Amino acid sequence: MIHSRPDSLFHEFPAVSREEWKAKAISELRETPYESIVWHTPDGFDLEPWHSAQDEVQHLDIPVTKTTNTWKNCSRITVHDPDMANRAALKSFELDAAAIEFLFTVPSLCSPDNLNRLFAGIKTSAVAIHFSGNIPPAAELLKTLAAIPGFLVNFGGILSEMPAASKEQDAELFGLCKALPQFRFLTVDTIPSHEKGATAVQEIALALAGASDYLHRFLDAGVPVERIVAAMEIILPVGSSHFTELAKPRALRYLFGHLFKAYGASDSSLPRLFARTSERNHSLLDPYTNVLRLTTEAVSAILGGYDTLQIGAFDSGLSVSPDIVERITGNIHLVLKEEASLDRVVDPADGSNYIEALTRNLAESAWNIFKEIEAAGGLAEATKSGMIDSMIAEAETKRRKTLENRKKTLIGVNRYPWPLTPEQEENIAALELAAEKMSAGNEITGYELVRMKTLSHSLKSGRTPSVFIWMLGDPVVSFRQATFTEDFFNCGGFEIAGKAALPLEENSYKSALEKKPDIVVLCIAEKDPVPAAEALCNTLRSLCPNIIIVMAGKPPKEQEKMLNAGLDSFIYTGVNVLDMLKSYQHKTGVK
Repeated sequence: MIHSRPDSLFHEFPAVSREEWKAKAISELRETPYESIVWHTPDGFDLEPWHSAQDEVQHLDIPVTKTTNTWKNCSRITVHDPDMANRAALKSFELDAAAIEFLFTVPSLCSPDNLNRLFAGIKTSAVAIHFSGNIPPAAELLKTLAAIPGFLVNFGGILSEMPAASKEQDAELFGLCKALPQFRFLTVDTIPSHEKGATAVQEIALALAGASDYLHRFLDAGVPVERIVAAMEIILPVGSSHFTELAKPRALRYLFGHLFKAYGASDSSLPRLFARTSERNHSLLDPYTNVLRLTTEAVSAILGGYDTLQIGAFDSGLSVSPDIVERITGNIHLVLKEEASLDRVVDPADGSNYIEALTRNLAESAWNIFKEIEAAGGLAEATKSGMIDSMIAEAETKRRKTLENRKKTLIGVNRYPWPLTPEQEENIAALELAAEKMSAGNEITGYELVRMKTLSHSLKSGRTPSVFIWMLGDPVVSFRQATFTEDFFNCGGFEIAGKAALPLEENSYKSALEKKPDIVVLCIAEKDPVPAAEALCNTLRSLCPNIIIVMAGKPPKEQEKMLNAGLDSFIYTGVNVLDMLKSYQHKTGVK
């Protein structure tokens, strides 16, 4: 960032315009195109790698809703039995939970008797209590809650979207909520769209459209706009793209100000923002990397200014003991609050030209999508027509391509996978089932199912398909190719039988085939790799007719000669890794 304030040291130097800076950058890049250092975001806008103090005039006026950057740490508890759920809730307070989400399995668990058992020992005036899952109709639940002593001042909410009803029923609903003035019951939940593959911009637009639908509906029932806004809770996912997720709630607060003003609400009227860490990018086989993802996501949510934060478990219990999972997950919040002191600064992104530019672009793009949804008749109508699913599916297709060709890296999934633990090998069938049940937009499913298929085959047959890596030529380049190859096949669960730099002589073939590998990968770092590749393929085929020969690197012009000599395929940066791994599984007999 270029500083040009008069009181800085830079006032002694002439100002540098954007055009001058860009021209200098292009000259320094030489043959590398300038576009390569511009971030082409998944949401369709570009961010240049340069921001100046002059950009400040374009910063959005983000409303600040807090005097301190506090957030409620929310623990999610599934309710099968009220007494067991109550004990789990009381235990969560040891990890500084200030909010509880009770996920009910059947509506009968919300009866007055069951709720009194559920709330035993919990000071409902001090802890936000949220309801989700299989719960009774909102009107019935509100009546039950209003009759519970001490619950009238609870500041939780119903985390389920409100189904359509008549104007009379809508008006009655707000009449019931007078007894619970701080309890939110109009929820806009963007998590299902996120799980299908929605982008950050789409999530913002869907949150706006959901809020707009509520405003249309309840204003029509005669409810004042301020009361409608005060009853709203917006649930948003937090992914691992740190700056985008930090800017997302800032952009949404800005746009909400414009939306509510159009409906006649005051500038200070804003819904409560509830953040859930994303499950879309969680690895089943590398759970401890999920701890890093959750920590990044939690930091983004806190610095972005969410009111409530729910940090999901980093493992399902199939790889790590549930007690350890609960303790480590709970400690993320404690470390960020008590040790990192992230609660001390309100909107720390304010004034950062990069984040301000990102916030502005998110807001502009989301507003355009929101207007398209409104033109289609609102969120409900756009959903019925298939417009929303089509929009998300298009984004998901693009994102899926970046995952499969590894332009987007997921540590432990499509890059640098960690060996399975004995517990995971024992639970391999359950892990496969868990992966198969994941949502269509899940980022890890494809790779981890491929890897688990290979591992299941190994456990059943006692043999893992193996790869030998043959390096030849410039050792620096061939070693780099070999490292790429090793990582490539590890992502599919293949065993690396060996890796060596070998000359073109008889003993080298014995070394390469000593452990009877299924695949030999040639890493040839020569100006013209074709002659050496032809010789290697011909000899390997004569010694082992069923061997699968692969070359690391893009196909050269004379690739036909290599293919005719017995080369199977090429692997290189940009190839569809997932499809290639499935192909090699099939060729090596993995079923």
